[in-house]
Amino acid sequence: MTRPGKRTTPANKRKSSGRTAAAGRCPEVSIVLPVYNGQDFIRDNVVRLDDFCRSRIRSYEIIVVDDGSRDKTRDILKGLSRRSLRTVFYETNRGKFGALAAGMALARGRCCVFTDADLPYELSALPYVAGLVNDRGFHIVIGDRNLPESIYDIRTSWLRNVSTRVFSLFVTVLVTGGLFDTQCGLKGFRGDVARSLFPLVTDHGFSGDVELLYIALKYNLEIKRIPVRLESHGPSTVKLFSQAWKMLGRISQLRLNWNRGLYDSKVLKRISSQPY
Repeated sequence: MTRPGKRTTPANKRKSSGRTAAAGRCPEVSIVLPVYNGQDFIRDNVVRLDDFCRSRIRSYEIIVVDDGSRDKTRDILKGLSRRSLRTVFYETNRGKFGALAAGMALARGRCCVFTDADLPYELSALPYVAGLVNDRGFHIVIGDRNLPESIYDIRTSWLRNVSTRVFSLFVTVLVTGGLFDTQCGLKGFRGDVARSLFPLVTDHGFSGDVELLYIALKYNLEIKRIPVRLESHGPSTVKLFSQAWKMLGRISQLRLNWNRGLYDSKVLKRISSQPY
């Protein structure tokens, strides 16, 4: 972890720099954006997100994790001057949840939210998520594209559509029960929950969402589903059909990991405790 405004080059080749609007204080919201090869949109999206948060959120920070981009993403981020912005750079691609874990390790917010760097969903969801966490006390808030109020109308190939349905059915039946949409790219966490939960995730790829929610459910954390409204949709980097067996194989190991004690956390036990 690095202090805002400092730059270091640790042995694992991570480089960090950044500024925060409220150094030494706990912001109301930390927003973590993992990005890989986002030169076409990252500048505009960071500026748009910052402008929105300034008008709607009392105190916040934006943490962008460049996950080993091979285009000009790093240079663009280094050229951005925003008081709320903090950046982390990796030399090699570590995977979505590897990048998220790095961002969440730096996050200081009472509520820690992550979303995709192309900002696919209506930004007004962010203060809503923060309110559910900070004011109403939910441990986790997740976007669910299947809820009646959600607006998520994109066309995909029949092969991807079938693959997605099979994957979702497998996850729902064997892992997450009533949580039908594990892969939505909008999730918020109470700060102490995020800082305890993300280090337990062993899968740095796209099935990390499932592992994260599996752990949360095993600890009986309070999870609130909310509708999301799609505003933009970039090309997906998940080759679901070709990666499905690998992802399902990892997911099938979750119960074994739990039984082996890999997800033990005194903090999460305390948070979810129900003494009476």
